[in-house]
Amino acid sequence: MLTRLIAASYAWLLEVALWASLALAGFAGYNATMPLFKALGGSPYPEFVWKILGACASIVVVFFFLAIFAGPLLILLDIRNSVKSIAEKKASREGGNESRPTERTEPTL
Repeated sequence: MLTRLIAASYAWLLEVALWASLALAGFAGYNATMPLFKALGGSPYPEFVWKILGACASIVVVFFFLAIFAGPLLILLDIRNSVKSIAEKKASREGGNESRPTERTEPTL
């Protein structure tokens, strides 16, 4: 029961983690832009504009990084859902009145 719950909620947990990491990247990029420019010896004039550009750039970089590393997990979840729906359609066509799948029970002695 718990393993099915974890498998069912994995997609939601992964999506929340991806959105949280993008928000954190924007916050970190906003706060790290000016110290980075000052460490490199630059002094950009409209600091707010450069902070916004730094936040956007860090969001884009983290998005591409997450697309490379978390994308395959999302593709596997999509394949899993597609296979499950195909199996349910096939069972409903073949079963007639028995369209409901049998419920798995824990083994007992």
